[in-house]
Amino acid sequence: MTEPVVKHRPADFVVRENLVVRLTDQDSAKHQYLLLRKCGYTTMEAVRLVADRLGLVSTEITYGGLKDEDGITEQLVALPANSLPEDVRDSGWTVAADGDRWLELRHYGYGADPLRIGRLEGNGFRVVVRNLAEDAAARLSGERKLTTFFLNYYDTQRFGVPGGPKRTHHVGAAILDGRWADALRELAGLRAPESAGARAWQDDPRGYFTALDPRTTSFYLAAHSSVQWNELLGARVAQVCGAETTTVTVDGIGYRYATSPTAATRVLAEATSLPYTRYEFVDGVPVPAESHRTSVVQTVISVGPVEEDNAHDGRSCVELRFFLPSGCYATAAIRQLLSYC
Repeated sequence: MTEPVVKHRPADFVVRENLVVRLTDQDSAKHQYLLLRKCGYTTMEAVRLVADRLGLVSTEITYGGLKDEDGITEQLVALPANSLPEDVRDSGWTVAADGDRWLELRHYGYGADPLRIGRLEGNGFRVVVRNLAEDAAARLSGERKLTTFFLNYYDTQRFGVPGGPKRTHHVGAAILDGRWADALRELAGLRAPESAGARAWQDDPRGYFTALDPRTTSFYLAAHSSVQWNELLGARVAQVCGAETTTVTVDGIGYRYATSPTAATRVLAEATSLPYTRYEFVDGVPVPAESHRTSVVQTVISVGPVEEDNAHDGRSCVELRFFLPSGCYATAAIRQLLSYC
């Protein structure tokens, strides 16, 4: 059976961050907020590029969440006040433009506080699902709005860039074990923005990770925790749902899904959240903090009309629009929604 296609082209996957900030006047502000629109860059890569252009240290630019590179994304970033030239503030700034890789900034406002990971309310999505058989598309669009529940797995973007090996969690595991040479070797092979520097690094392997923006190293530690959390959720799904499950493999990573939203709600009733270890990389040392992550998420999906898919002969496409809380993966939600239909 031919699989549905998401992210066929960047414009098929549009993400807009929802982050409500308190604005102040320019004279009293410590930070300037900018709307960052990008395609083909990770948030961390975009921050490094902007910092280099402005002569800032990357840690001086803050953000509320990470956005993937394989789509068109909009989010806020914060710079120290008055670090952006006035003419750029008024007219906007195209930092990079090369085909499907581009990055632009526009002034949003001024405030007293930096942005912080974890303060994000969520994200709005507009996603075109392609390569649908006509009957499958018709079933999906039978209702203009669908209320559904899905298992809140970390999806494959957490574990590697598009087209690259999904092994970011191996970097994190090696760091936690103190196997710095292994961590550097794994990072060098990921095709991530940091991989080229890892391949060229000739000094103590630990030094490469301490030289990175601490948020970047923390991301690899988080990937390790994400694999562990996925395994914990998968075990709970098997225990609670029994035969009402199905296993799928995506980019080499296995998932156990519920076969219906009703089955997914039983997991929610059994365990609304599961423990998760967060890490910060402080002065070259991983610092853990225990937290919890929601096991099952509810969302309402607006379904557009069935249209001819001009990218796949004889197939149909449908546009989906929905909102997800921070930390959820739209691709995981869509994959499970399609398996229910």
